[in-house]
Amino acid sequence: MVSNEGTITAPTKPSSNSRKRDGATTSSYKGTGETVTKQPSTVTKRAEVKNNLPFIGVKSIIGSDDRVRVNRTTSFPYSAIVQISSDIGDCTGWFINADTIVTAGHCVYNIDTDKWATGATITPGRDRNNAPFGTVKSKSFHSVEGWITNKDTNYDYAAIKINSDIGNKTGWFGLNWKTVTRIGSGETMSGYPRDKDYGTQWRQSDKIRQVNDKKLYYTNDTNGQSGSPVYQKNNHSIAIHTDGGNPYNQGIRINEDVFNNLMYWKDH
Repeated sequence: MVSNEGTITAPTKPSSNSRKRDGATTSSYKGTGETVTKQPSTVTKRAEVKNNLPFIGVKSIIGSDDRVRVNRTTSFPYSAIVQISSDIGDCTGWFINADTIVTAGHCVYNIDTDKWATGATITPGRDRNNAPFGTVKSKSFHSVEGWITNKDTNYDYAAIKINSDIGNKTGWFGLNWKTVTRIGSGETMSGYPRDKDYGTQWRQSDKIRQVNDKKLYYTNDTNGQSGSPVYQKNNHSIAIHTDGGNPYNQGIRINEDVFNNLMYWKDH
């Protein structure tokens, strides 16, 4: 594991989870729901994505567009989903505890320029120019050598640590990995796409169409929603959306290695 602070860490298997031979889970938390009484003076505007990767910003609408706008972004789990704005571009992320946000690797590290984002503004539950939980700044970025060094899209995931415990208010997603196939099981994805009104959150439910050890594939419409959670019942995330494709869109599967890394970042 690698951070923008220059540290390289070998992960250890976490103990703070419910582990079985065929998988593991952590619990979701709905949060207190406490919102701010005064809006921040500046809410970020749309940023141009500076990655040149072919799948960044690709129009990933498969068939008809069945996305539904989330009107109550202060309600869990939508409150735990954030818009990320940085000099790399705009992305989606989601809390896994009070101060840790999961997103796509290309949202924090540009493999074309070999540079980290210089910083990011996080807006939980954003709705247009409304920031119901306020905004917070990133403290550090974390990813894996598979993405940073090898530039392998099978490892396109990351975490952001923040100088705030705002996740206690927004709530957070649980994590779930399993060794068994997930083909045919239902899932939902929510996030901040680039082809809708800026700052609006959208969701869509589908089912897993194809799997391998590193990726899950689905037909959710995902124009620009990099970093969005792909989650199932009990608000347990099973994948991190990364890119579009044909015939399926895809995300990084939360397998045992990804789970362990996310748990390490969560606990440190």
